[in-house]
Amino acid sequence: MTRPILLKASNHTIDNPDDPTLQAWTLDWDLHELTTHPLNLFNANMFYPNGDTLAYSDHQVVNAVLGAPIVAVTGNPVQTANYLLIFNFFLCGLGAYLLAYHLTGNRLAGVFAGIAFAYVPNRLAHVTHLNLTSAGWMPLTLLFMHKYAEEKKTKDLILMAVFFVLQTLVAWHYGLMLALLILLFFVVRLITMRPAVTLRWTLTLVLALACAFVVIYPFARPYLNLQKQDPNYVRTRTEVDAFSSDVQDFFVAPRENLVWGTITRGIRSNIDSRGGEERAIFPGMLALLLGVFGTVVLFRGGKGEQRFTAWFYSAAVVFSAVFSLGTVLWVFGHKYSIPMPYWVLYYLVPGFKGMRVPPRFSVVTALGLAVLAAFGFKWIVTKVNKKKGVKASAVVSVVILVLLVVELMSISLPTVKVPVKGQFPAVYHWLATQEGETPTLEYPVATYDPKTSQPGTMQYSETWLLFEPMRVYYSTLHWKKILNGFSGYVPQSYYDAVRELNGFPTKSGMAFLKKEKLRYLIVHGGQTDPTTLARLAAWNKTHSDLKLVKTFGSDRVYAVQK
Repeated sequence: MTRPILLKASNHTIDNPDDPTLQAWTLDWDLHELTTHPLNLFNANMFYPNGDTLAYSDHQVVNAVLGAPIVAVTGNPVQTANYLLIFNFFLCGLGAYLLAYHLTGNRLAGVFAGIAFAYVPNRLAHVTHLNLTSAGWMPLTLLFMHKYAEEKKTKDLILMAVFFVLQTLVAWHYGLMLALLILLFFVVRLITMRPAVTLRWTLTLVLALACAFVVIYPFARPYLNLQKQDPNYVRTRTEVDAFSSDVQDFFVAPRENLVWGTITRGIRSNIDSRGGEERAIFPGMLALLLGVFGTVVLFRGGKGEQRFTAWFYSAAVVFSAVFSLGTVLWVFGHKYSIPMPYWVLYYLVPGFKGMRVPPRFSVVTALGLAVLAAFGFKWIVTKVNKKKGVKASAVVSVVILVLLVVELMSISLPTVKVPVKGQFPAVYHWLATQEGETPTLEYPVATYDPKTSQPGTMQYSETWLLFEPMRVYYSTLHWKKILNGFSGYVPQSYYDAVRELNGFPTKSGMAFLKKEKLRYLIVHGGQTDPTTLARLAAWNKTHSDLKLVKTFGSDRVYAVQK
């Protein structure tokens, strides 16, 4: 399903080098700071002079800790990220298997749920986002939530809280969704099984969650502070609307899906024009059909816990599907000014103003359908077993599972080769030998354009994507402070640099370098147009702002003079 990345893990990324190298940088930075200055974790080296720059995207501390042995052996953060990506698919499958097996009592039904959740087509749209493939802690949290509700054992409650913390500390979006699922679990149980919801059970649950939030809070505080301090840090309604799902997106699979990606190609135009592959949220035909069938089976014959399961997971599927549609209704490319329930989350629930892509709720839809489908699977094989015997039921089980694997099969994923640390450009090896934080600006920065040089828009600048991701990745060699950066959020300081360095070298540009107290300016000749290089050479003949320190091929290092 993830071929061929296992064989190319050491020096390739999937699809593009942008987000995958950011994931590698994140893991490496986490481990670097956790083992040297843990209290300085969020003050990452990019986007100098800002603080808490790790909070511009998911910090992924859990993934970093899981990957620590790989980094220790290989010293290669890209290889570590690739292995963790494969592990995340496995963990999603394992978690859904254990959850469905517990609820159905049928191992093969659990296998169906595990495959359906691990390889739901939309997960292929996130293969460049290590954090968003890390959804395996979600079914494990729900598993022990069920066990605690059924048996009221303290160990199950503790495990539920631990897995909730792990899920939250790897991907904030999933943590928020999981918190809503826990609330939904409580409400549905209160309605459908009122005698089982005792005051003691409720208070103990609240206490466990409070302890979980105490653990989570130190990691959440930098994000909350940024939301208070920087009005541009939150996602605007316009941005959320642009990335919201269209009703048609439930029938579209990512192009990486071998079967449905091809079949649904004809209705992909809106996917490609607004929001991209993350909006392709088709859950798979077998999971959908068996999920609906399993829901009917549970409502018709289920009692007690099974009746509760039917209500909880069907409600989770419906609510998450509706939330995927965002704040306004899109239908086959047409926008209707009809308020959607997501606006309640956006305005009233802390954290949701930082979420740009509502279709990410499809992870909950996929999990709910996988669990419900497991009941449909169990009913079918049980009926066949009673009428035709064990061998016939085994054949039917294998056929269904094979069909599931075939419809979820991916194409061979495209890969891009990236250098490992020993192959980084010489200028970065030199920078690693310098003492202190050595604040540095790498030039050129993104091209100045009023349309893409405003807060919240830099991610759409082609030159920003061309220059900055690899510079951040290269910084894993030296860890010096760089004004450059690449993340889910771009601070005002970078927009200022783009504006002030327009037409560089200029007096205002030189004043900006001094104001930011930069020590070095690295000019990448291979990325700079010859006219600018000629102007810079002429400027240095008549001005003393910059002093040439080192030359490495087409890369030149200048010391910024005070």
